[in-house]
Amino acid sequence: MAEKTIAEQQIQKRKYWKRQIEGWRRAGSSQAEYCRVKKLSAKSFTYWKSRFRQKSEVSFVPVEVKPEAEMADNSSGLVLCKDGYRIEIKEGFKAEALGKVLLALRELSC
Repeated sequence: MAEKTIAEQQIQKRKYWKRQIEGWRRAGSSQAEYCRVKKLSAKSFTYWKSRFRQKSEVSFVPVEVKPEAEMADNSSGLVLCKDGYRIEIKEGFKAEALGKVLLALRELSC
């Protein structure tokens, strides 16, 4: 059987670590516990998690913003739902707080 090229080996390694990180997310355990149970190098796991985070694209969901006059009087603000997350933006929200929430969600999406 022919040996794999370096490029094929790199692709396989990337797929392997992608599966491990996805498995860790589904497991809901700590990174250390997951690595211990799966007999993975914690250092390698952290490295690959970081690589995938850097390469992941930030995606935006289009939101239609209506002028105040078109909004119902009983409106409680804006509600965004995506991938199981729900963010409610009410009157008087602080932009800094929203920024922190979005950064936290970005970290989770690695």
